[in-house]
Amino acid sequence: MNSNFPFSDTPDTVCYTCCHVLNEHKPILYVSHDEDGYWQFLCGGIHKEEDAKIVSLSAILKIDDSIAALADLDYGEYAEADDSDCDWIVHSKS
Repeated sequence: MNSNFPFSDTPDTVCYTCCHVLNEHKPILYVSHDEDGYWQFLCGGIHKEEDAKIVSLSAILKIDDSIAALADLDYGEYAEADDSDCDWIVHSKS
């Protein structure tokens, strides 16, 4: 594994994003590390099921390398930001 990769998961770890981030280049404003280990990187807007896209963790880092700051997000935690210039606010789902 690449020692420079900030996440404990491998670069090819499957994660979820939305078409708004992937296709429309909207900023990632919501990051979740779910209890089951899955990662979500979303724009923070309202989504329909068909908006979901599957990408690798390394692909997300290529889209926005600033999310490396959230690599230590624990299971069941999520982080939100008001816009791409704001600090992340971390919350626990429990």
